[in-house]
Amino acid sequence: MEMKHCRVIVRILASVCLLLAFALQTGCGTPPPRPRSDGGNPFQDRINTTFNPGDKVVIDFADTQGVPSQWPQTVREDGSITLPLNQTVTAAGKQKGQLEQEIHDLYVPKILRRVTVNVRSEQRTFFVTGEVKLPGQKEHTGSMTALRAIGVAGDFTDFADRKDIDIIRASGQKVKMNGKDALKHPERDIPVYPGDTVHVNRRFF
Repeated sequence: MEMKHCRVIVRILASVCLLLAFALQTGCGTPPPRPRSDGGNPFQDRINTTFNPGDKVVIDFADTQGVPSQWPQTVREDGSITLPLNQTVTAAGKQKGQLEQEIHDLYVPKILRRVTVNVRSEQRTFFVTGEVKLPGQKEHTGSMTALRAIGVAGDFTDFADRKDIDIIRASGQKVKMNGKDALKHPERDIPVYPGDTVHVNRRFF
């Protein structure tokens, strides 16, 4: 009789253990990690940065006919880029996904039945030349001004004319800046965009 009771108790305990194990797996356990929306891409921070004037981008078009598969553009000073079929869109200030969606909506369904859009950007760089300690090509990592660019290039040399700085846009436009004046009035420190060149002129006395 006692042996029969022991077997019943063992069965009950086994059932309880199975129920606990099932509960842990289905409800009480740690939920699986949510997949990253960026697919684990280590360059997602770069992808999520906003486009700026001077950025070189390539728009890939797929799943459609009538437009080129690749369309390279440089973001203009006014922030716009020109697209196939005489379409224009503002790229500056937008992130990759935002710009892709806006381009898609520009074509579908008014012009095309369907299209898949992918926007790629080249590495963002600018140049610092003239009387700086470390001239050359520098990475554009975000908000950049002429004085910050000079700081990235090791600061002025002893022969630098701090009142005579040229910011040469990727389009060829040249903007003059007085560095001493901009140091006192930060709002006069001119923005530097990807593709620009900051040139510090030499003083002659």
